[in-house]
Amino acid sequence: MSAGADGGGLRISLALLVYLAAFISTLALAHPVLTDQDPFWHIAAGNWIIEHRAIPHRDVFSNSMPGAPWVAHEWLAEVAIALVYDHLGWAGLVVMTGIVFAAALALLTRFLLRFLTPLYVIPLVLGAWGLCLAHLHARPHVFGLPLLVMWFAILDRKRLEERVPSMLLAAIIVLWANLHGGYMLGLALAALLAAEALLDAPDRPRFMTALGGWGGFLLVALLAALITPNGIHGLLLPFTVMQSSFAGAMIGEWKSPDFQTLQPLELWLLLGLLAILSFGLRLPIARIVILFVLLHMALAHQRFAEVLGLIAPLLIAPALAMQLRTAGDPRLRGFASALAKPASAGGVAVAALVVAVIGAAFVRLGIDNQNHRFAPTAAVAFVKQQQVAGAVFNDYEFGGYLIFNGIAPFVDGRADIYGDGFLRRYTDVAALPDILDQYRIVWTLLDPHDPRVALLDHLPGWQRIYGDDLAVIHARAAANP
Repeated sequence: MSAGADGGGLRISLALLVYLAAFISTLALAHPVLTDQDPFWHIAAGNWIIEHRAIPHRDVFSNSMPGAPWVAHEWLAEVAIALVYDHLGWAGLVVMTGIVFAAALALLTRFLLRFLTPLYVIPLVLGAWGLCLAHLHARPHVFGLPLLVMWFAILDRKRLEERVPSMLLAAIIVLWANLHGGYMLGLALAALLAAEALLDAPDRPRFMTALGGWGGFLLVALLAALITPNGIHGLLLPFTVMQSSFAGAMIGEWKSPDFQTLQPLELWLLLGLLAILSFGLRLPIARIVILFVLLHMALAHQRFAEVLGLIAPLLIAPALAMQLRTAGDPRLRGFASALAKPASAGGVAVAALVVAVIGAAFVRLGIDNQNHRFAPTAAVAFVKQQQVAGAVFNDYEFGGYLIFNGIAPFVDGRADIYGDGFLRRYTDVAALPDILDQYRIVWTLLDPHDPRVALLDHLPGWQRIYGDDLAVIHARAAANP
């Protein structure tokens, strides 16, 4: 693997190989990466911010909540997403996602190699990879993944060295808080590590030292989290979303995993159980508690599986390092030892060139992001062609695409702006006639399998004017072109 001495040449590390593999695999999964409603409205939000040179504090997109309080708390990621899309199109967003996601896995690999040999690091990274795939979309949360790994790994290292983290680490929270709401999880993980430091303090003086050091760090990190357009409300937003029980049950990624079908989480759990039974792994009680918290989150909401996949290996690696020993062919151990070394500058440069060439070629080829279950392209084209105007009542999953096309939706993926009461009434089939009149709805855009489609087919004053495999449009008789 090396073309020169340890200090130079084109030495390629395991972390660099993981980066290249993760980047290329993300490009291969381009359509799943884009098949989501949120990238559409995130692009629109980013372009609004760029155009107005301001961050919206009121709803500027919907027809049902115009002017309602809403702060684009992921504004920095939305600006980045909009700029990439505007200059490089959908293919550029896939490349962007691949670059950032690959960085998270490469960082995880690098940090794990401090404790374990590549023979043990590889399955841990593959497990994390598998748990991330279901939620790998071109959305703001992907920017938080490398920050999550970096944040926890650095804090955990300080914890193991019985040192207090540098206050400068709070800069990560400032960046993270303006990219995605997942920074609250980072604060929670820091608090859990601080609790472990207090629990493991052998005497009162060290307890007080840990209390003062970690307490001061947590306070600084908390203050850093306030440096966002949302201020104190940004800290409360994740709790508001988590308490929205109806919205959580309605939105797919907030639901529990469906183990009626094979889930990556099930495979991860089975392999973890196999490792425990095979190697007799033992963890300190504090780490078991943290692991159980992460597991509970993944079982309660499938979107948190990626957090479990990325953090659990870092959590258990120190204990694994004391209990496992490299086995197998000595030649294989030598090869693995070479991969554990950091890549040389030349190796990094070659890898960067490979990423640049493949990324540029992918962008040049382009990719289509039309006519899928979140993008009723033909239906929206029909509406524009026929000049159907007025307020629309739409399927929840179509909201982002409508915003992207300059049409104010009735509802979209910003569940925090609508709230449980609104969404509960929205999904009530019996409430549809009253909603249509209250909000002066002129036309509807719904999934063909939505039971409200059958109701509209027989509702006086309404007529079906379009239908395909993705969407059905009804319009008031007076508005029928």
